[in-house]
Amino acid sequence: MKRKLTAIAIAAAMMLGGFTGCGFQKEDGATLELSMENSWHIDKTLKSVTHDPHFAVGTHILCSRVLPNGGGTEYCWYDLETQLGTRFKPQCTKEIEPLERVNSDPIEFSDGTFGIVCMIYQGKGGGEFDIHRRCMEVYDADLNLLETRELPHQMFGDDYFRPKDTFADKDGNWYVMRADESTNYEQMIHSYNSDFQLYGRAEPPSDMFNYMFATADGTVYASYLQYDNAGGAYEKLYKLDAVNHSAEPTSLTLESAYGYMMGTNGYDFYYQTQYGIFGVKGEETTQVVNWINSDLMNVYTCIPVDDGTFVVNDNSGYWHLTPRTQEEIDSIQTITLAAVDLDTSLLGTVMNYNREETGYRILVKDYGEYDTPDEPHKGYEVMKEDMMNGIIADMICADGQNFESLAGKGLFADWYELMDADPEFNREDYFQNFFEAYEYKDKLLRLGVSHEIMTGIAKTEYVGTAQGLSLGEQLDIPLQEGMDRWIYSPAETLADAWMRNFQTGTINRETAECYFDSPDFVKLLEELNRIPREDDFYLTMNDNYGENYKTNWTEDRVLFNEIPLGDNPIGIRSIRRYYFGDADITLTGFPMVQVENMDRGNGGVLDAWFTVSINAQSVEKEKIWDFMKYLLSEEYQKKVSLPVHRGALEFQIEQAEHNVNFTAFGQMFVGALEPWESDILRDYIEGVRTCSYYDYRVHDILLEEAEKMLAGDQTPQECAAMMQSRVSLYLSEQS
Repeated sequence: MKRKLTAIAIAAAMMLGGFTGCGFQKEDGATLELSMENSWHIDKTLKSVTHDPHFAVGTHILCSRVLPNGGGTEYCWYDLETQLGTRFKPQCTKEIEPLERVNSDPIEFSDGTFGIVCMIYQGKGGGEFDIHRRCMEVYDADLNLLETRELPHQMFGDDYFRPKDTFADKDGNWYVMRADESTNYEQMIHSYNSDFQLYGRAEPPSDMFNYMFATADGTVYASYLQYDNAGGAYEKLYKLDAVNHSAEPTSLTLESAYGYMMGTNGYDFYYQTQYGIFGVKGEETTQVVNWINSDLMNVYTCIPVDDGTFVVNDNSGYWHLTPRTQEEIDSIQTITLAAVDLDTSLLGTVMNYNREETGYRILVKDYGEYDTPDEPHKGYEVMKEDMMNGIIADMICADGQNFESLAGKGLFADWYELMDADPEFNREDYFQNFFEAYEYKDKLLRLGVSHEIMTGIAKTEYVGTAQGLSLGEQLDIPLQEGMDRWIYSPAETLADAWMRNFQTGTINRETAECYFDSPDFVKLLEELNRIPREDDFYLTMNDNYGENYKTNWTEDRVLFNEIPLGDNPIGIRSIRRYYFGDADITLTGFPMVQVENMDRGNGGVLDAWFTVSINAQSVEKEKIWDFMKYLLSEEYQKKVSLPVHRGALEFQIEQAEHNVNFTAFGQMFVGALEPWESDILRDYIEGVRTCSYYDYRVHDILLEEAEKMLAGDQTPQECAAMMQSRVSLYLSEQS
């Protein structure tokens, strides 16, 4: 999640490979070796199918869609080999009277057949219906109708048939997971014999089971979500017994799953997580597919095919996964990329690059996988330890930790040298201040390609026209009666956010000096100390924030609005119109402490979605530069948040100036971006001199001291002195 001025950043850990060898081995350069293990080919499939896929039977995928105007359900029998589909409807629904309605859903069996359960409703008039008939048609893998079975009403009552909550075992017994009003359980598993007569009910350990699924040999399991002492989630599996209507715990404990599927290729079953597909055989669990190594992310549907392949669905469509050969893996040259909680936009670009099959692949190591509830920053620690030990990727995203301590050890190459050596690249096409803000000792050792500018905005009548107001100046502006300076939260919440955000401008990256004992920062701590705590915040503070949020500024209940400029150029207009109406506004800048001989520019703070550094010893610099040059190209830059390419920004502004109607914050605005607003945006971008600063270790130190102050153990002045002492010591140790 992107960092905001008053938001607590939340990292979403992604998944990645281990250290167990890779394809093409480098003799020199990057020493972080990553594995292409569990890397699969992906090819587009189900291209022209408008139906939703359910499961595979043989080499076919069964798909369905609900037809409009009460036309029932239409199925598509899609052949993965020919890429052709056959449409059909269940036999029992072909001659339905006009006043009747039909719903149908498929169910998968472990013997290679499948059923379609049809619910036929008799019209009563006035738009009301009664269930007239329930039946199940059973088909084989060649789409031959084997039998039609009537289903008794009591099996489902008035509920719809839910295929994910209904399974049959190898003996023909049935299990239905549904609510039981006679108990306190939200979900119970009702078991039936092959004639659909009720055996009994299996109770969950507490409340409800999470999933129910059948294995390749016809055993049915239910999973129950549990939590360990550190807050981590895992699934405990229970084996279902229809005859004894019981759910017996097994020794299988798996990480929290997104779903379970019947096994193929000798596996009892598969389960899907954020990392990939895992196969279970007996007591052994094996990762079968790694999403990242297969150029996939945000996978929703996952369907095993009988030949051991898979069909999956992500944001870009359906893909057929087939395994790579070891010979193919060994022939691929690799570039490694290391990060902690890799930005999803960069990850998506990496995957698109890999899909081009250029002979090179970027392999990713996300150290966020080491984080735990007890050690939320473990990934940073492991990553830095690796780098200090010479285990370094070709490309590094070192955001979130003390970058200068790494840069000072000569680990990174200068992007300027690569730019200037390329006759096709012209630095004058870019905002130079976007590069300069990230310089370290006149070298560009990390590079951002998509940004926001963090700043403040307020009515000119209260703050004047001066930009770049310091933290102290913003705190000294007198407030009108009933006005708050910022939108406040309970002091405990603000402490966490402010100790993250106010590192920017309070630490000098070049000299490793800090100014937490400055008068400006002491004033901030005094402000924090005056804010009510969690227990009584909503009883004592202005309670108008949530009633009509946008009127907090138009009706002068709040002075400053802290905003990120950059989602698109129209944002400056939508923010002004939405929060301030037609009032004159001033971009006051991010509130930084006042320090002599530090150029704060107009107070705007450049915040890159991610930055990339290049290993000084990498032998793949030329290929890496080709990749980064694509990210800096005008065409790519047109699509990013706030581009560094001048032409791309002008393209975005031109689009905004011709966009007559636009929606922002759920409200329709009339009127395109006006030229004077475009000029404000251009001028403000040119005046930015500072980039954001965040070090998780500094955040921990500041928060510890702030919490002592809020507990009454020290005054704001004492708190500031302790922060200054501890952070100064930490920075000196890092430099």
